[in-house]
Amino acid sequence: MDTIYLFISEVLISLVLSALSLWVLSKPLINVLTDLCPTKKQAEFWQAYTRLMLSISPLLLVLIVDSFVASDDVLAHIRISLMAGLAGLLIGMIIVGKRIFVPVSQQCELQQSEVKS
Repeated sequence: MDTIYLFISEVLISLVLSALSLWVLSKPLINVLTDLCPTKKQAEFWQAYTRLMLSISPLLLVLIVDSFVASDDVLAHIRISLMAGLAGLLIGMIIVGKRIFVPVSQQCELQQSEVKS
């Protein structure tokens, strides 16, 4: 396979993984952000932030990992790109999850203290 087509394939793998993840998360994410954020503008900002994190991190990891692969095997490149894209999504999800978990846990603690009162 020509190098440029392999590169395009690897980038497409990353973008498709990101798009599928964002498609699954978009409605629940905006619901959570709307509940957590005081204004709609803030919720929209954090939704855009999440979209960027879940798009950039897999792509960046695919590009970094691919530069270390010294194989002429196309399947090896595709497999490594898929693994790097999934690892990038995992890293992005961890970062976003940590950002969202803090206010959610604070809100849960507040609700529990109100119930006890």
